[in-house]
Amino acid sequence: MNAPRRRALALDIETFISTRQQRWRDLEQMLDRFNDGPDGRIGRARVLELVRLYRLACSDLNQARTYTANPELLGRLNQLVGRAYRVVYQEPPGRRVAGAIRRFLFEDAPLTFRREARWVLAAAGMLLLGAIVGFAAVLSDPANGEAIIPGDFFTESPADRVEHIEQEGERIDSVGKAAAFGSQLYTHNIQVSFMTFAAGALSIVGAWALLFFNGMLLGAVAGMYLLDGVGTFFIAWVGPHGALELPAIVFAAAAGLKLGDAFLIPGDRGRPEALRAAAPAVCRMLVTAALVLVCAGLIEGSFSQFSSKTVPYAIKIVVAAALFIALCFWLFIERRRKDA
Repeated sequence: MNAPRRRALALDIETFISTRQQRWRDLEQMLDRFNDGPDGRIGRARVLELVRLYRLACSDLNQARTYTANPELLGRLNQLVGRAYRVVYQEPPGRRVAGAIRRFLFEDAPLTFRREARWVLAAAGMLLLGAIVGFAAVLSDPANGEAIIPGDFFTESPADRVEHIEQEGERIDSVGKAAAFGSQLYTHNIQVSFMTFAAGALSIVGAWALLFFNGMLLGAVAGMYLLDGVGTFFIAWVGPHGALELPAIVFAAAAGLKLGDAFLIPGDRGRPEALRAAAPAVCRMLVTAALVLVCAGLIEGSFSQFSSKTVPYAIKIVVAAALFIALCFWLFIERRRKDA
């Protein structure tokens, strides 16, 4: 490059810097003020000015790259633009957390359960099979109930228990009692779910056995209440929390089965790769199961405990059906997303 050309280019760069130096300083000062307090304290007008100066600085950086390779100038502009970018496009911490929760509840969890529906259906099928076996065993011979159900359940007949519940006052008559009872229930339910998950993850067969056994207990108890003429009470009593509790246990078992499949039957990918691929879905399924179990525990500790004097059986059964439908709609029914 000849001397006149170099001198002209040097003058262009000096002019470029001198005409833009002030707005770079203005942007730096605004960034300093912004870091001292949230955008609500700075005001809308200054936020808009910050965005305007940021866009001008981006344009200046692109233009400077065509003029020079001066590391000092380009370094300053790069740092300024990067700093402004982080401020302009950052989300407040509370909004980030809310956004992450919203994405999990309405995007990540439903998508995962739709993709892993085969494991959920397999676990639900085993639980249902056990319930059918237990129910049929008691209907064919009521004496089978004593062989299947633990002895603690035989302190009184189902009809006598229902009579005591309906004649006595409500056991849950305050928010404090409901919260305390509910916390015990969902803690216990989470432990049962984790046991089922661990059994599936370690052996697969263990999850099948636990699901079948628990289903058989449920079916046998239902059969005994039906034979004693209080089947409607059983549905109304178990239904509201069971509509969430049983699916949550199934979800935990399905997560265990998926992880166990990756661990025990990794295929050509190898165990480490199979486990890495399965881990995100398994974590989402477990978190969802825990959330649903907490809701089930709160319902079981309060609403489910009300007798027909407070809440008629029909209302409790309708609520149970509505909860189960809502759960299925949330996790398994794909919804069209409207363009923003």
